[in-house]
Amino acid sequence: MNYLAHLYFADPTPESMMANLMGDYIKGPLAPDWQPALRDGVVLHRKIDAFTDTHPLFLQASRRLSPARRRFAGVILDICFDHYLCQHWQRFCEQSLAQFISGSYQLLDQYEGYMPESMRLPVSKMIEQDWLGSYAAARQIPMVLDRVARRLRRPDRMLGAGEEFLVLYPELEQDFLGFFPQLINHVERLKAVDRQG
Repeated sequence: MNYLAHLYFADPTPESMMANLMGDYIKGPLAPDWQPALRDGVVLHRKIDAFTDTHPLFLQASRRLSPARRRFAGVILDICFDHYLCQHWQRFCEQSLAQFISGSYQLLDQYEGYMPESMRLPVSKMIEQDWLGSYAAARQIPMVLDRVARRLRRPDRMLGAGEEFLVLYPELEQDFLGFFPQLINHVERLKAVDRQG
């Protein structure tokens, strides 16, 4: 669900950007005949998720949520952390957030036909409704989280997570600001190993 972060870490090519989002839609082993750029993007997505899910600051942020919502912590924090990435974008990227989002949408729109079927509708809605741009406003996050919750079999357990996010805003922001530079360093190391290998 942390679409903005995965696009941030992708290489600026259609294949890499698609593949770094595809990680949420492609499960299990990857077909051996996949294009290397697509394979590399999905593998990077999975490594980012694995690093994030076990990182002490992400786990600390998870524990801040009420016990009833902790089982959805991954989804909730992915969206919240994308919000903080929007808020602090200029710390991490020279290109403006608006330019980055617009360029990402253009690349994804041009290559929609190459996406798995399960990915096409969400990406189409992302572009049409400007999900990435909407993450910048804290007041939008409760609506985003409730929209995600309504897709669950038992939405009542996650509904209202946005209000909790607003109450915990400064603490979660500090968790993000401690965590994200470490994730950047981790991804840079992964890419350096890939270039050597």
